[in-house]
Amino acid sequence: MKKRSGKSSQRKEKMVMIISSALVLTALTVTGIYVRNQNNEEPDGGYTIDFSSLEESSSSGVEAEDIPVTDSDLDYDPASTEAGSTTVKNDYGKSGTATADADPFDEKAEAIRLKEASSDLIVGAGETKDGEIKSEEEEMATEAMVELQTEDGVEEASSEAVAAQVQPELTFSEADSLVMPLVGNVLINYSADKSVYFPTLQQYKCNPALIVAANVGESVKAAANGMVSKIYNDPMTGQTVVMSLGNGYELTYGQLQEVTVSEGTYVAEGEIFAQIGEPTRYYAVEGSNLYMKLTKDGVPINPVA
Repeated sequence: MKKRSGKSSQRKEKMVMIISSALVLTALTVTGIYVRNQNNEEPDGGYTIDFSSLEESSSSGVEAEDIPVTDSDLDYDPASTEAGSTTVKNDYGKSGTATADADPFDEKAEAIRLKEASSDLIVGAGETKDGEIKSEEEEMATEAMVELQTEDGVEEASSEAVAAQVQPELTFSEADSLVMPLVGNVLINYSADKSVYFPTLQQYKCNPALIVAANVGESVKAAANGMVSKIYNDPMTGQTVVMSLGNGYELTYGQLQEVTVSEGTYVAEGEIFAQIGEPTRYYAVEGSNLYMKLTKDGVPINPVA
């Protein structure tokens, strides 16, 4: 009896284990199905395409309408020009290369364009071929062209005048004489072969120039036609101007102020180019004066001979 009861208990335990395993498997299966159904029911956020609706619309015979893309749908403004862009369109529909220094408006080109646009209609002053009054744009074009032509004419005339103003050739010679730059007494004469007395220096020595008495501020005129070759300050002659007269002749003016010419300036005979300045310490006793020296190839000669 004991053996039979032991076998019966073992059979019962196996049955319990089998039933428990079946219940666990069933519970797991039910749980998996529930979780899957929950995932499928989550919203797609608007990113899932419903192909079924497209198929239905296609099958119903409704065709999709082509929607044109406009400039407003773009992320940039095609009319704007950015630095480094290559091709742009202007107001007239012409393509061109954009540059940083491009002038957005060419006044002369615009006037020519307006003139060409209205040239077929303009016949007389204020009238067209049909006898009608010219439009405001046509009149503006005509005035602009006249103004531009006038400006061009003035520029051409001025350039021609400058080109025509050829400076006379400098041809000073031994036979020519000098005009005195101002009227005054000779304080110290030119002397190359014997010495003369200098009151300020209190000594005798040769004098390569002519020292003429003058008043401070008195105008100085050119003694001959010349080209300014040098302008400098010298301890003895003060502010000094040297003019080339041609053929190796040069005329030096000293003790000046208010010089109105510069190096390279052509000065005609009798033209005022400076004033008399205060005397340097080398001529303190003699007083204000004009220092005037004439040289031929660098050798002093008598300016009044």
